[in-house]
Amino acid sequence: MTKPTKRIVFSCGGKGGVGKTTVATAIADFYVARGIAATLFDCDTENKQRGSLSHYYPNAGKLDIRTERGLDQFVDAALSADAPVALADLAAGSGRDTFQWFDTMFDGLGTAGVRFTAVATITSAASSVESLFTWAEALQDRVAYLVVRNHVSGGDFGYLERTEPGRAFLAQARPLVIDLKARAREIQTELDNRGLSAAQAMTADAIRRGPLLHGGTARVRAEAYARQVNTALESAQAILLP
Repeated sequence: MTKPTKRIVFSCGGKGGVGKTTVATAIADFYVARGIAATLFDCDTENKQRGSLSHYYPNAGKLDIRTERGLDQFVDAALSADAPVALADLAAGSGRDTFQWFDTMFDGLGTAGVRFTAVATITSAASSVESLFTWAEALQDRVAYLVVRNHVSGGDFGYLERTEPGRAFLAQARPLVIDLKARAREIQTELDNRGLSAAQAMTADAIRRGPLLHGGTARVRAEAYARQVNTALESAQAILLP
């Protein structure tokens, strides 16, 4: 009998402040909306209370992958869970540990039916794209790539699209590329402070806890945010699902 495939989805924990936790939370919402069981891991030990995946999903297990066998513990937990998908929000600066682990462990896990998806959130800043290139150089073709262009600081992603390293990455890695549209700062800040994604803010429980910014237009905007990112992720389901 063929062993079912396990999909492990993880953020490329490069440059901080690009919105990778917002994206990780949106992916968790994507699984919830479709009734897909997913084991969640918050590996961002720098953000102990706010700003990491467990702030929005308290059931996400906290795990420090920078310990000697931290990545082993993460993958062991993912493999032992009944859920066919594991989602991990990695901390900024976790590349070296991840790269070394992949070099040692990938072949054995690939044979066992484990598939990996690396999610890279970038902005128009060249440094965020450089971080993606660093990860791709190390991980190579051992993972599927989902690149999320976060429009928070503008829509010019020329460093990815119009430079020689960018064109080489797009040609070789053949990533799925989606967009996270810019969000009104005031609304996003309130969502973050309340530990809610845009999708969670629409639930009856969230509404009972108080209206979003005390205004109907804010809720309409939040609904639009949730709808936009859900539609974008739908186009990437081939590398998000088992």
